[in-house]
Amino acid sequence: MKHLAAAAFGLLAAMPALAGEFPKTVTDGRGAEVTLPASPERIAALWIGAADLLVALGRPVAGVTTYESEMPVYLGEAMEGAIDLGDITAPNLELMAVSDFDLTVGMTRYNAPYAEDIEKFSPFLSYEGINIAQSLQTVSALGTAIGAEAETEAMNAKFLTLIDEMAAKAPEEPREALFVWSFQNTLYGYKDNLMTAELVSSTGAVNPLGRVEGELTADNAFAVLEAEDLLELDPDVILMFVSHGGPAAFQPAYERLQAYQSDQIYSVGYQYSQPAGPIARALVLLEAAHLIYPEIYDAPDMPEAARAKPLEFAR
Repeated sequence: MKHLAAAAFGLLAAMPALAGEFPKTVTDGRGAEVTLPASPERIAALWIGAADLLVALGRPVAGVTTYESEMPVYLGEAMEGAIDLGDITAPNLELMAVSDFDLTVGMTRYNAPYAEDIEKFSPFLSYEGINIAQSLQTVSALGTAIGAEAETEAMNAKFLTLIDEMAAKAPEEPREALFVWSFQNTLYGYKDNLMTAELVSSTGAVNPLGRVEGELTADNAFAVLEAEDLLELDPDVILMFVSHGGPAAFQPAYERLQAYQSDQIYSVGYQYSQPAGPIARALVLLEAAHLIYPEIYDAPDMPEAARAKPLEFAR
């Protein structure tokens, strides 16, 4: 992982070191130039990565979107005062218009289509966090925008050090670990180009789906998995995010999986679905390491509601 750390530090060093003075004009993940007239105090996070960063900085989150009506419980009590702005894919623009936000931060692929509406009542920035490199860049860029350059560069440096430490402790004989998103009972296996799988592989585990070579697209970033596909892959550990919550659909073929037989199929928390923020990415890395290699890594401190649990199946 040292080449990743070197590349990321090079990226951060190349970024302009803007002072925490306002007004300032910044360029967001869309390539849009946005002028912030003053240091933003009331920030709406349409993207959980932005809420995550604010909590990591000890700043209040004025408003936040949910995913299928679920708050990001891994952020704990910091979310108690945040206005619920509805689902990330369709935020409540009417509520936002009367909430007096100084800045709105969104996820480009979900929220950029609403940019013109949002900009009527708030400056708007949007970013992505598809992989670790993009997470580092986004954390740094958003830190620059809100006047927290030094803090966010320190967060990135600490995370890169953690990745190198994990690589140094990785066992010589790695286990295979697969991250799966269950959406309406369809299973999507993540390849290493996507951040959650990349974090899991950073523990020293091997992703049996590998990575996409060449251009990454929405069609090749993951693999739709049937029961026979899982049987062929047969990883040691399966980490599953069940988007609708509750038990996952059961198929008798699962009983032949070594992960099933060894009780190493886990239902993981919200942070695995959007891990680009500084808190989420560290939690995913540390908890995945513990689940895959419990003899090497201890369970991290985290809210119990966000902790992984043995996956329950609906029979």
